[in-house]
Amino acid sequence: MNTQELKELFKAIEREDIKESDTELLSSGKIDSLDIMALVAAIEKHFHQALKAEFIKAENFESFKSIQAMIKEAFGK
Repeated sequence: MNTQELKELFKAIEREDIKESDTELLSSGKIDSLDIMALVAAIEKHFHQALKAEFIKAENFESFKSIQAMIKEAFGK
């Protein structure tokens, strides 16, 4: 998933304030568990497939880079 597609997912969950350059998204409080669940739902909708529970862990949602790496590992894209 490229950066623009990930920005679109954040926009879909009404979090267009999250920027590519932001780091420590979860640990700094920029996103919370509800945002993660909304983002997981948006990812699953995008790929038309469930995200396995093993990928839903805090470190996978700390930055654009970590989210993209998790998506690549989970879906091969």
